Amino acid sequence: MQQKHQGQDRGMAEALENLPLLTLVSALPSALRRGIQAQSLGRDELAQADALVSQTLLQIRTQLNTLSPVDKLPPEILAQCFEHASSRRRNNRGDDLQVEYRTLRKHPLEVRPLITITHVCTLWRDVALSTPTLWTNIDDDRPAQVEASLTRSGNVPISVHLTTKDLLRTALVLSTHGPRMKRLDLTVYPQACFVPPLLQFEAPLLKCLTVCSEPKSPPPAEQFTTMLFRTRVVDNLRALALVGINSWLPGNHFPQLTHLYLSNISGRILIDDIMLHFKRLLLNTPALQYLFVSGLSRGAAVTSVTDTVRMPALRKLTCTQSTFLSAFRLFALLELPDDAMVRLDTLECLSATDSILPFQIPSRGLLDSLDYLELVSEGEDLHLIAEGLKSGLWIQADSVEDYWGLWLAQLETMLPMPSIERLLVSVTDPEVIPRLLRQFPRLERLMVYLDEEAFETSDEFQLVWRSLYSVLEGADPVVCPKLQEINLQVYMVPPERLAPTAFVEMVKARQAHGHPLDTVRLDVDYGMEGDEAFEVAFGPAVDYLTNHLDIHSRYGLCAFHMSMVWQDSEEERWWTVPEGERAIDTYTVPFEDPLAIDNYEPF
Repeated sequence: MQQKHQGQDRGMAEALENLPLLTLVSALPSALRRGIQAQSLGRDELAQADALVSQTLLQIRTQLNTLSPVDKLPPEILAQCFEHASSRRRNNRGDDLQVEYRTLRKHPLEVRPLITITHVCTLWRDVALSTPTLWTNIDDDRPAQVEASLTRSGNVPISVHLTTKDLLRTALVLSTHGPRMKRLDLTVYPQACFVPPLLQFEAPLLKCLTVCSEPKSPPPAEQFTTMLFRTRVVDNLRALALVGINSWLPGNHFPQLTHLYLSNISGRILIDDIMLHFKRLLLNTPALQYLFVSGLSRGAAVTSVTDTVRMPALRKLTCTQSTFLSAFRLFALLELPDDAMVRLDTLECLSATDSILPFQIPSRGLLDSLDYLELVSEGEDLHLIAEGLKSGLWIQADSVEDYWGLWLAQLETMLPMPSIERLLVSVTDPEVIPRLLRQFPRLERLMVYLDEEAFETSDEFQLVWRSLYSVLEGADPVVCPKLQEINLQVYMVPPERLAPTAFVEMVKARQAHGHPLDTVRLDVDYGMEGDEAFEVAFGPAVDYLTNHLDIHSRYGLCAFHMSMVWQDSEEERWWTVPEGERAIDTYTVPFEDPLAIDNYEPF
């Protein structure tokens, strides 16, 4: 009997196989209903039937997918599509090092797009799992994914972010897979450790290394200079970022390093001679183009170093969140090319003596190349930006008291800029402008913007104007003998507050001395009657000008702005600089007028 049923089943199967697929599928729903109603089936039998039907449907859908246009693409093209869809934010150069430099609080690497791809269909999963380059960006936020990615990436170069959450596993990953790492981001958290022993592996492919530690991490090292990667010369490294430095710096030679980022410096390495350690490190980076340093305390300015480090390839030096004297000590350590950019930002001056530099800045070619200067000094605030065709010097600092008058009076002995041709200045100290103008013999255009609200009294406001006219009126010797144009900008101030009589006398005196002004422009905003009053008060000066006198309202003659010379996307090729440390499109001066900036029209 059993053999008879088996024969009937085989005959039925053969008959069904000969039926057209649509006929068979059309009959299936009613056949299933009749079978369920006619038979008393248990849970296990129904579950088995459900599995068989589901498996059959899966086979139909798989076959259907093979007929779709996308499934006819070669696996190589699919793999490239997956690469594009799953890629993390790339840098501006299109480099394939996608894991960005991360602080301790940045979000982990996003892997969901790639995981989603592997769950679309069997073909996509097979292609994704057999494409090693899709699994080269690895983050140990999820340990299981680390092991899977290390396996699936095969032997191709990888970019890895590791923490010290599991120090033994981290050490094992580094020792096993370090030779194929092209980028390593190491976050020393939550377990503090001395980093150099972790980096004792061969790294022939490594292009970027970032190490981020909590500044409070204990410094177990007995020496400050440490060799990494089992060799003195590390040929391929292009970028190195060390955050939370407190006890060590690498002692290797990095012939190809172009980007160096040193931040949150603290602890023993500051107490020792940090400039000496910087010197040793920089002597090992002859190709360096971008140097970023932050967190230099007052003690960093105390050093035994007397010579300099020549940096022929450096394009930009940035020092932030440091004391005034220590930042300039770093500047004085380096001999920079004439077309370099120097940004000393968010500095703190702790005393009057700290504002006076007891050393020379060796980059004289750089200083000589600067021909435009913007200067703001009000109370404790100083903002100075000097620019050349391809060079720049940015200084932004605060002091506990007003030390900047003394500093600016001695500017030419510390930061001589003999090539300045255009000067935009806004100050509250009446002695500053006369001292400045005597330092710029090539000055051709002078722009002065004063806000009366920044002064305690109107007499102090007028005193600054009188001091300006007085120094330009003198004949022994003539100050700024090449001066051709003066632009003055004020708002809501009557003309008599600008000492117009003294102004006219100055213009007249310069003509008599053989150094007449060509043009004078006034930017005022005092209503229609005020404009006419300015024309009456300053009009007599036109008789002593070689060109003309212009009086405008809200023309933005003296708008403080930031030129494009400071924009350089290459600076962030390997990592994202924290928001508070990045150069911005404009800068805030103590009494900036937004409308003046919006209406700025360069001549």
